[in-house]
Amino acid sequence: MYSQSNNPFKKKKTSKSITWHDSDAPDAKGKFKSLSPPDLASWLIKTRKGKLNRIISSLNQQYVFNRGKKPSYAAKMKTTMNIVRKRLKKDV
Repeated sequence: MYSQSNNPFKKKKTSKSITWHDSDAPDAKGKFKSLSPPDLASWLIKTRKGKLNRIISSLNQQYVFNRGKKPSYAAKMKTTMNIVRKRLKKDV
């Protein structure tokens, strides 16, 4: 059995180790599932202050984690991504 000091699976923190940072965006509390794609796009633009990279990141995370189990939900996230890009005048 390994003790705390000699556990080979526990990594030491270095200067290059990443640290956890909480997002300052409000919790969705079920909005991703309950809102329609245009309404979800509006809510995301408002709460993420129009920052495209933050919006796309949150939608992409939902897409990636659900594309195998819930393809219709993943398609909804792709649709919402396209709506957001169009509203923020980025190429689709």
